[in-house]
Amino acid sequence: MNKQAYENWAVLHRRVVAGESLNESEQAAYEAGRRELDHEDRMDGNLEMIRTLRAQIREAETVQRELRTKERELDTRIKTLESRLDERTRQLLGIGS
Repeated sequence: MNKQAYENWAVLHRRVVAGESLNESEQAAYEAGRRELDHEDRMDGNLEMIRTLRAQIREAETVQRELRTKERELDTRIKTLESRLDERTRQLLGIGS
């Protein structure tokens, strides 16, 4: 199954898992896709899928590292801004000394 066909099948699969009903043509496409995936699994066709998933994991890890860096930068900026507030404003905002 090529990437586009898998993505189309995955949309149907998510709907099935969510308990949605498929129309007749969608159900036929879903079943055909399931049979194809089952066949690929038996034929060890999941190697490409594993490679794809590993690439997606690496990409997600990169995004996560970038977000953590951004979080640290924002935390530092918040602390800097909070340190400039007068005591009364800090109390009103519930910020400790």
